[in-house]
Amino acid sequence: MFTHVGATVHYEDLTSSSKNGQRWYTTPEGNSYPSITTILGFEVKTEILQWRLALGTVKADKETQRCADRGTAVHLMAERYLNNEEDSTRDQSNENIKMFNQLKYQLNKINNIHAQEIALYSDALRLAGRCDCIGEYDNVLSIIDFKTSNNTKDEKMIENYFMQCTAYSLMYEELTGICIDQFVILITVEKGMMPLRFIKKRDAYIAPLMKQITKFQTTFGIAKE
Repeated sequence: MFTHVGATVHYEDLTSSSKNGQRWYTTPEGNSYPSITTILGFEVKTEILQWRLALGTVKADKETQRCADRGTAVHLMAERYLNNEEDSTRDQSNENIKMFNQLKYQLNKINNIHAQEIALYSDALRLAGRCDCIGEYDNVLSIIDFKTSNNTKDEKMIENYFMQCTAYSLMYEELTGICIDQFVILITVEKGMMPLRFIKKRDAYIAPLMKQITKFQTTFGIAKE
């Protein structure tokens, strides 16, 4: 059984909307901020363009949607499992359950959960997002993020994930005054036997995060206050 210690502060959920294919959140004060995933993903990588060209638009769109649906399913099962629900895999496909089961060993290292699927935002950074989990991983309070992948990845391939978790940490600190400097990324791999685990400290990724935020704001003409 997972222990839920509850949030130390009151969180207000954020409404989200799509603007030109980008996700934006509206804060309780009425400010509109882009999601951190929008900021990190607005530049289409060359390898993705090459992949889409090789596969063809129809097949590429179908595979992209499949991976998105898979990610949603695994996140839901992880949330249910950490919430101590008896049947966390109900109504899910065997393929997605297999990926979730791969992740369970790492999920069992989480406890004293503060929050799940929590909406965060920063007036200072002018961004927002939704964090998968805040809790203790191996007894260390951490920002915890769940990912799915077709293949094994190395650190160079997922720097955006590190910046994403850094953003969650900074937003959480701005809203609560609590500094969480460790983040844990758990990736379940479709063509693998074991999940991937990356444990990092946020300080190394603050500078590249700020650079990406500035690039996004400059590109879309977002005025700084």
